[in-house]
Amino acid sequence: MLIRAQPLPDGTGSVNVGIAIIDTGIDPTHPDLNVAWGVDCVLKGTTGDPNGHGTHVAGTAAAIDNDIGVVGVAPGSPLYAVRVLNKNGNGSTSRLICGIDWVTANAATLGIRVANMSFGFGTKEKKDDRNSGLTVHDALHLAVCRLVDAGVTVVVSAENSSRDLSQNVPAAFPEVLTVTAMRDEDGIPGALGTSPPGCTPDPYPDDEATTFSNYSTVASEDTSHVIAAPGFCV
Repeated sequence: MLIRAQPLPDGTGSVNVGIAIIDTGIDPTHPDLNVAWGVDCVLKGTTGDPNGHGTHVAGTAAAIDNDIGVVGVAPGSPLYAVRVLNKNGNGSTSRLICGIDWVTANAATLGIRVANMSFGFGTKEKKDDRNSGLTVHDALHLAVCRLVDAGVTVVVSAENSSRDLSQNVPAAFPEVLTVTAMRDEDGIPGALGTSPPGCTPDPYPDDEATTFSNYSTVASEDTSHVIAAPGFCV
């Protein structure tokens, strides 16, 4: 899948769109990231990243177009570290809502146009009530809807449980853009791409879905908000 990101750094790419990374935090000293500000909903006194996951996600989204590492999809964008997960990558619904509500309250002032959540919570039953959480009084769904109503595009992971994403939140919410993983090593069709140096060879053919990622099974409900994007050895 071609996502129109820069393939290689050339010093010319720059995007000025605020992105909130709702995750384990972001390393504020990382030379390849433009970390603007943030909030700590874990209440440890820092928006830094003791886990590394949030920093990795931030780099995929917005690594600066320079001679360090990779180039992000939106290079150099201001990043807002919204820490809702602890050093082990664990969190609670209340902490997540704390982070989402912070983005909602500050989106207009800070110019945040995108919020990313590359994690989720599994459930035993389908979570979307097709009514923005109002019917079942779902606090998390309501918080997500408030964020969307504030003009923020919410991008979330389908999660990696090899099952129907309708059993994971926030992936199941129709108001978000849910991303399932495929393998694409060359950005072109034909299934001819190969893993780059340093990347473990994988069992998934190029240009096909991975087996670890969650997926949609009910097209009438999911096709409007689910897309596939490169998700192996990014």
